[in-house]
Amino acid sequence: MKKVFFLLLCISLLSAAEVRYDCLRFVERGMSHDPMLAESKFSIEEKKLKEDALLSEVILPKFTVSMMIGPAPGLKEVVDDWGDTVDAWDFTKIGPFWGTEVQAVQPLNLGQYRVGKKALKADLRQHEMSIVSKELKKEVELQGYYYNYLLALEMNRLALGAQKQVDRAYEKLEEALDEDDESVSQMDLLKLKAGMHVVKEGVADAQSGMRQVMLAIRFSLGLTENEIFVSDDTVLTPRPEPLPSLDEVRNLTLANHPDLKRLEYGLAAKSLQMDLAKAKLAPEFFIMGEFSYVKSWAGDRNVFQKNAFAQDAVNHISGAFGIGLRYRLNFWNNWGKVKQARLEYRSLKMKEAYAAEGTILLAEEQYHKTVAAKEKMEALKESLRASESILKGAAMQYDLDPSKTSDLISAYTQNVNLQKDYYMAICKYNLAMAELIAKMGMRLSDYRTFRNIP
Repeated sequence: MKKVFFLLLCISLLSAAEVRYDCLRFVERGMSHDPMLAESKFSIEEKKLKEDALLSEVILPKFTVSMMIGPAPGLKEVVDDWGDTVDAWDFTKIGPFWGTEVQAVQPLNLGQYRVGKKALKADLRQHEMSIVSKELKKEVELQGYYYNYLLALEMNRLALGAQKQVDRAYEKLEEALDEDDESVSQMDLLKLKAGMHVVKEGVADAQSGMRQVMLAIRFSLGLTENEIFVSDDTVLTPRPEPLPSLDEVRNLTLANHPDLKRLEYGLAAKSLQMDLAKAKLAPEFFIMGEFSYVKSWAGDRNVFQKNAFAQDAVNHISGAFGIGLRYRLNFWNNWGKVKQARLEYRSLKMKEAYAAEGTILLAEEQYHKTVAAKEKMEALKESLRASESILKGAAMQYDLDPSKTSDLISAYTQNVNLQKDYYMAICKYNLAMAELIAKMGMRLSDYRTFRNIP
């Protein structure tokens, strides 16, 4: 049954299109397919629209044109009670009527507009830096998927290799027992059988880990049902990016970390908002214009006016233009906004005193963790070389004396465990390095460019 399942799995893999990436391209595709990051970038467009809205508010915030058409009565001359001839409405003569009215107000607050625009741009920049922080965390997560995928491959190879070696030893013991070899006893076979469950559990765990990481990769890369990810790296090795020095960690963190840049732009935005609140305490000047024109073509008037702008009881034209002044007498309301803006600025200014030092300390802490992970990896590599020598010696003794099965199994078990620990140490070091790059505020592509790695 297992062979049939494995055969079907191989057929499905062969029919699927392979998607091959190295670590950098894997991260780039994962970043481009992440829906949450795409959603966050929409908020940037929203803030850009606020800047456009500010410009719309400054340029003629009030500019209305109204027009109306309809019926209007005519005019006739009548003699009033005092004997004077006057115009009166003649509702027996109805004609068309058209009127228009234009109103415009232009504030003269160019300084407030410039300050407000700078504040919006600073706020936009600090928002962009917050998104960069999310992107750095996502890059670390994607690198975790990539290197855990390679780790799962190595664990699967180790488990299958261990099962193959144990099966060979089991077959060789059975052959020796069938041949009545006195150097081999039934107890040796039973001991080997008793330990086979450990190997089978290792194979099952490795395959389960592979399935889990493949599901995470499929979601992160947005793969279709006909696509399967295959790494360009065939084995798990220490990542090619060199470990920076402690001084480089400090300098790169200070120059690149998005949280520090976010604080810088946030301070600029709060300072400008405080200036804007103060500016609103002053009176506001504006230019105002108004124009109104009404024309009626009601018929049968005693006097026909050729001049379209001639005024009478129905027709008229009027307008006004001047400079106005507005001052809000409830100044305490704006003064409260000034105090609030000043408090927010001072609160953010206090963070500036320790933000840089704290951020650098976090990067240094991650640097020491990365160094420790590298040292552990190198120590396991030395132990693995010694274990391989012990395994070779045990294999030679087993070839000469099959009763040395337990020694061979012990040496092989030690070697497999060391290989497992070594690959896990490589994975931990690679992920610690990914964390360090992010703690320095750099993307993987930026750090590779900094190190001249293609």
